[in-house]
Amino acid sequence: MADALEAAVMRKVAWRLIPLLSLCYTINVLDRFNVSVAALTMNKALGLTATTYGLGAGAFFWSYTLFQIPANKVLTRVGPRRWITCIAIAWGLCSAGTAMSTGVVSFVVARFMLGVAEAGFFPGVAYIMTCWFPSRYRGRAMGVFYAFGSSAGILVGPVSANLLRLDGWLGIQGWQWVFLVEGLPTLILASMIPFVLRDRPSDAAWLDAGERGWLEGKLQEERDGAIGGHLKTHRALVSPQLALLTLVYLLVGFGVYSKGFFLPLILKTFGFTDIAVGYWTAVPNSMGVLGMLYFSRRSDKTGERVWHLVTPLVIGGIGLILTGCAIGVSAPLTIVGFGIAAFGISGSLPVFWNLPTAFLGAAAAASGIAFINSVGNISGYTAPQFVGLLHDVSGSYRMPMMIMGGLVVIGGIIVPFAARLRPARALAMQQA
Repeated sequence: MADALEAAVMRKVAWRLIPLLSLCYTINVLDRFNVSVAALTMNKALGLTATTYGLGAGAFFWSYTLFQIPANKVLTRVGPRRWITCIAIAWGLCSAGTAMSTGVVSFVVARFMLGVAEAGFFPGVAYIMTCWFPSRYRGRAMGVFYAFGSSAGILVGPVSANLLRLDGWLGIQGWQWVFLVEGLPTLILASMIPFVLRDRPSDAAWLDAGERGWLEGKLQEERDGAIGGHLKTHRALVSPQLALLTLVYLLVGFGVYSKGFFLPLILKTFGFTDIAVGYWTAVPNSMGVLGMLYFSRRSDKTGERVWHLVTPLVIGGIGLILTGCAIGVSAPLTIVGFGIAAFGISGSLPVFWNLPTAFLGAAAAASGIAFINSVGNISGYTAPQFVGLLHDVSGSYRMPMMIMGGLVVIGGIIVPFAARLRPARALAMQQA
């Protein structure tokens, strides 16, 4: 009976929360990375070089980094349902507003404001996962959530490339249509959030009393037994484990954003048309979805986290290094290299979030997750800026991709050292 109750509760929770949150994340990522396809014509229209494009693409992460912890302090006060709704409305408006850019300054400002709007979404969802999913289900839930986000990478190329073909319709340039059209779905999803999302199991009218009691009891049991459950927020933020995991996430971000922002521009160097570039970008991003589903499910099945994070990071880093070797030599090999990189790097992401939540208690969870995500996402600025500068200096994307791949591999090497710093009790809980 107990197993049947558990299965019934988690099935209801998953079907209630995961589809909406995952769709929101898909549009979230789409609105963040559609600039990479818009750049195929936008850069010329606005007079952007690779360096200034990298500056604008990365400006998103200045504010995204600065506003995450403040945003999540608001989250804990007003509740996830209200706050996620406000966030979705704001980022939809800011994304569409990027179409009004007229030069470098306005482009940078538009990206900065999009970062302000999106700052609280991902860590907010990660916090919601800790409020609704016991640890043995959290990896799979995050895996599906991440896979939907990665699917945006599959959509962003074909959808945005076809929107570029609207160039001149109603007097609006193609790259402007990309931002205008892709900002609208966010507003539609925002209208649904208040009716679907609830702050905690005790508010869920769609669970009966017995189901609510079981879920609340299970989550409370894990909070009481969690390593660091006694920590105040400021003590969790200075723990050595959190510091190393933040460094790992920072290095992973170099791979994520160097690939995400420059994949279309790199493929364009082989002479593909804009529409062909859009469709070819879907191939590596499809591999990213497969990596997320594979590593998250396998990690949950075995209960092992550390080596299920190390392995995809090493694979992803090697994939970027291979990509660097293939640039300027072979378009098929470049796409294969990006596919390997996406499989590994994307596959590491849902597994990663099991490590900090293993020792962050309820009091520190929201701010701790936001700290990792905000500091780690500094790479969202430095990666495109660094890649752009190296390209303008060397005249090629080969060196930047090889360096980014090396950084991802280093991130994988650091993970076991972070695990060794964890108390023995935490390691035991990891297998639970």
